Amino acid sequence: MNQKYSFYWFAGLLLISLLLINTQFFKGNTSFLGVSYSDAYTINSDRAATIIRTYVSPGETVSAGDTLITLYSPELELDIEKLRKELILMQSEIEEKNELLESELALFDSEKQQSTQSFNAEINQLAQRLALQKQLVGIESALGDSDQNNELELQIESLKQQLSLELQAIEIRVNDVTQEHLFDVSQIRARQELARQELQWKERMVDNLTRVAQADGVVERVYVKPQEQVDSFTPLLTLNPRHPTSIVGYLVGQKDRNKELGDTVLVRSSEQSSLISSGVITGFGSVVALPNILQNSSSITTFGLEIFIEIPEDNPLPVGEKVIIE
Repeated sequence: MNQKYSFYWFAGLLLISLLLINTQFFKGNTSFLGVSYSDAYTINSDRAATIIRTYVSPGETVSAGDTLITLYSPELELDIEKLRKELILMQSEIEEKNELLESELALFDSEKQQSTQSFNAEINQLAQRLALQKQLVGIESALGDSDQNNELELQIESLKQQLSLELQAIEIRVNDVTQEHLFDVSQIRARQELARQELQWKERMVDNLTRVAQADGVVERVYVKPQEQVDSFTPLLTLNPRHPTSIVGYLVGQKDRNKELGDTVLVRSSEQSSLISSGVITGFGSVVALPNILQNSSSITTFGLEIFIEIPEDNPLPVGEKVIIE
């Protein structure tokens, strides 16, 4: 009889313990479990190139900034040299046009001086004749020569007007030549700026031919070898980040179903509680079987609702580990 009571007692205690565990981990606790994942990323060639050297091998650990592989592109180097020469030629063209404009403006100035000297010579001759005639005859008594005086004055005035028109015509030609020069130079400078931007872009591409690790990780695979020629977008190597790139949490049962997109959560390593990162809920999946690392029993499969969480790249969490999400 005592054995029978002892069995019931034990069964009762076991049931209460299970209820407490269930309440603690699946209902009463606001935290839930998840797993950290990392997505391997592949580095590709941007263009056709030759592999100069590979600095890493599969399984090797690399840090951010480590050189992984260097390439050489004869086509890219040729394009850069061609653009540099084009820029030099365009600058020379601008300088030649500036010199040509200076020569044309100098010719116009010479033409102005010649016209001014020629007209002024004729005007001075007529003015001298007019002054001499007034001295010989007298301004007030030479009533009979007033017509001749008026004629000389009209000729002088006419020559002054002709000189003014001549100088205006030359000035118009100067403006036309100057405007045409400015337009031509602006067109060259526009082509020059485009060529300069293309050159800077291609020079950055040369820098990109030396590939470096963007984050700490482990080399998963190297697809090429030195002196091998590759086409554009050829995979070069694959890296696995040392820290997770995403977290998948699992809500078991009906607990905490009030989670919403954009909610901020705290992600903590279950093995090292000091390793913590913030996260943001980015989506919900379906109800699936929990990963083996989260299953409490090998005989009973537990299911949960997937919650996808985005975490910063510089998080301290380990990859492939069980985490606690709060």
